[in-house]
Amino acid sequence: MSGLSEVGVPQAGMVAFPVFVIANMAIGIPSILPNWKLSRPERASAHGIVDLIAREKITRALIPPLICETLAKGARDPRLTSIFTGGGPIFPDLMTAMRNTMPATSVLTVYGSTEAEPIAHQHVEDIADEDWLAMETGAGLLAGSPTSETRVRIINDEIVVTGDHVNKSYLDGQGDAENKLRIDGEVWHRTGDAGRLDQHNRLWLRGRLSAKACAYYPFEVEVAARSWPGVVRAALVPQSAPPLLAVEGKEPSPGLWQLKASAIGVAQVHKVARIPLDRRHHSKVDYPALCKLVQ
Repeated sequence: MSGLSEVGVPQAGMVAFPVFVIANMAIGIPSILPNWKLSRPERASAHGIVDLIAREKITRALIPPLICETLAKGARDPRLTSIFTGGGPIFPDLMTAMRNTMPATSVLTVYGSTEAEPIAHQHVEDIADEDWLAMETGAGLLAGSPTSETRVRIINDEIVVTGDHVNKSYLDGQGDAENKLRIDGEVWHRTGDAGRLDQHNRLWLRGRLSAKACAYYPFEVEVAARSWPGVVRAALVPQSAPPLLAVEGKEPSPGLWQLKASAIGVAQVHKVARIPLDRRHHSKVDYPALCKLVQ
């Protein structure tokens, strides 16, 4: 397959995940490296990224959620044909912002892990109205259908996967006992994420197993909270009892967030200046840091 689109226009891909340069090489698409420091994506400029896209005639991008957020907040549509994003949760508010800012861009969200990439994916334009409502009311985060190469099971709430592309063992076997399962002679990888499969065999993410608080997994609360007025980010405090939700943003009226939190079973809202995020992609909640922040 050459680096031409269906109408014969040359394609170029901006790749913020260096390993996917190899994938572009395999299908004959030139790769353009980002013009921001990969270790500090929060410092990326929407104006600078859009200028790079225009100058290099980039048609598609493989970028983390934070860069999607940066582009969605920018004043200019980068006019990409497609965006592939993953490496962290892609929340409904971000998906909506991308649709509004980049209406002609097809957005594909990808769920996976270093040991199993990809696991599931979906086109944002295929998400139904009832799915948007479900995410806003505590159903978790829709990740889409498992890829054809991936088999998914839910064991004790945990997403476990196998397939030819799934890592079966670590160097010298270190970590195998904690992260691998042998089922019917096959090795399955434990993701550490809670999830469920719906009646359409689509995967819904519930958040990290280790970040559960009482009966709630993080995404069952955090995804819903991000739909509340004024909320920028929200994070369930692990092992909090009763459940405590840290919220970043500007509350429109006193008590509004607490009222909405109580409706989904969260006992208390704790307002914070900033939710701590991971250093790698600046897209996932740093739960150990969060626990220290709210002590």
